[in-house]
Amino acid sequence: MVKLTEARQVAALIGIDEDDWPMPSVGVRDRYVALRRQGALAAAVEYLGHALPRREAVSWAGRLLDDESRRIELTRRSRLALDSAMRWIGEPTDAHRRAAHDAARAISKAAPERFLGLAVFYSGGSVSGTGAPLAPPPHACSRFAVSAIEQAAYRGADSAAFFNQALDLGEQVAERGIAALARA
Repeated sequence: MVKLTEARQVAALIGIDEDDWPMPSVGVRDRYVALRRQGALAAAVEYLGHALPRREAVSWAGRLLDDESRRIELTRRSRLALDSAMRWIGEPTDAHRRAAHDAARAISKAAPERFLGLAVFYSGGSVSGTGAPLAPPPHACSRFAVSAIEQAAYRGADSAAFFNQALDLGEQVAERGIAALARA
């Protein structure tokens, strides 16, 4: 699913200073493998989240949060935001995208489900209410999807285990796309 060929392209998407970009000869997969091998799990999640297409990144984050929600108790607003985001993932309509945004905005704190709803909203389509269409900020979707995963990882007792689980699933999405997220 990853269409980029150079690690520098992902670094640019993340917003890394150009002086810190990898050499042009470093491939996307090579840089990802290096981050994971070094144990830079959060950096590897950020890297993969920006390398994936927007819909795949949001679906990846959604699956992780949906799975986690079966093990923990969510607030009513977080549950509504997660359900709204998952509805969009299953049927990406503009109405579902806007409903996910509304549900996310109802959460007043930095919660993974809030970030997931914002990732859905910034995944495409106009972000203006009425009037002329307004494109979402570049890479906002990926940043929010990654933030949802990071917040979920740090909400639990074992962030490293969550990051590793996220990366294992993310690698499958990178290889096979959204089909990798289908439940067996």
